[in-house]
Amino acid sequence: MTVIVAACLSAAKASYLASCISGVATVSKAAFAKLIHARLRIEICAMLSPVRWLPFSDIRDSLEISDSVLSKHPSALAEAGYVEVSRVRADSRSRRQVTLTKPGRTALRGHLAALQAIAAAAEPALAEEPSGARVPERRQPRREVPLDPRIA
Repeated sequence: MTVIVAACLSAAKASYLASCISGVATVSKAAFAKLIHARLRIEICAMLSPVRWLPFSDIRDSLEISDSVLSKHPSALAEAGYVEVSRVRADSRSRRQVTLTKPGRTALRGHLAALQAIAAAAEPALAEEPSGARVPERRQPRREVPLDPRIA
C-alpha cells in the first residue's frame, strides 16, 4: 500500500505517510482494552493502580458519582478479572473495597501504552495542521525616507 501511495505523492509526503502507517501498525489490538477504555473504568483503574486497594466510598466520592452508577463499573471489571470487590468488616460495619488484580494492572499498562502509541502517531499530523488561529502578519521594518527639503 505504501508503494502505491508513494508513487502518487512527493517523497516527503510519502515518508511521512509511511511513518504514520508504521506508527499505527505498532499498536496491538490486544493491548487496547475496550472494557477499560470507558472513562469511569479507566479512572477507576488509574486510581487503583498506585495502591493495594481503595474503599468503594473513596472511589465514589473522588469520581462524584452515585453508588448505583459506580457499582456497575467494578462489576464489569470484576467479570473480566481486572478487579476484585470484597467486603471487609470495620467498626461493626461491612464496607466494600476494590483491588486491582495483576491481570488488571497488565491490561491497564497495555491499554495506556496503546493510547500513547496512538497519540504519538497523531502528533506529527497535529503539528503540521493549521490550528485556525490567525498568525500575525510580519511587519516590514520602517525605512527612513529622507525628506525632500523643497517639500518640508
